[in-house]
Amino acid sequence: MKLHLFKKRHLWLPTWPTMLAASCTLLAITGMLFLSSHDFLAVTNRAPGAKILVVESWMADNSMQEVAQMINAVDSPYQSLWLTGPILDRGFHISGGFKTYSEMNAATLQALGVPKTKIHIVPAAQSQRNRTFTAALQFKNELGKKNLHPKRFDLATLDVHARRSRLVMRKVFEENVEVGVIALPPSGYDPEHWSSSSAGMKITLVELVAYLYEKIGDGGR
Repeated sequence: MKLHLFKKRHLWLPTWPTMLAASCTLLAITGMLFLSSHDFLAVTNRAPGAKILVVESWMADNSMQEVAQMINAVDSPYQSLWLTGPILDRGFHISGGFKTYSEMNAATLQALGVPKTKIHIVPAAQSQRNRTFTAALQFKNELGKKNLHPKRFDLATLDVHARRSRLVMRKVFEENVEVGVIALPPSGYDPEHWSSSSAGMKITLVELVAYLYEKIGDGGR
């Protein structure tokens, strides 16, 4: 009996027209997914019955105006407003003594007519790393110190940052609390035409990668 070490086999490979068609299809699908990513990331989905509004205070004045309108509305459901955010990373010496974005925007909100009694400032961490996670953790700790245990709250943040912020907040509070989210409109570009703006394209791509990174793991923590 003759021993054979190798056998001849036929291997089917796609032709170049097939490869071209597959590549074009993949590019088309990728493009469609990317073009729909802005609406996916800039999600607004309030928690029914939420009476607490959490605001990421690193946002600009136009966002604070939106927040003030929500709080000051006659039919506003929010009884309290909590500001989270990092320490000031620039302008400290000319900021009028404000050490954090939360302190600065608390004063801004009061100037916009929000009652001081409704505003709560969450202590800011010194580290600039993992700012979204750190702010969420600080907020949870602050609620614990005040013996507050809400069943739900809404989180207000900027545009395409919304879905990732809600994901991080849900990880911190686990399944004990229902987290709603409000995506506030940006000032640097038109969200309806974000793909025609360099600023819109850049921030959407960055947030998409950051969201996937957070979804798959823990954002490098």
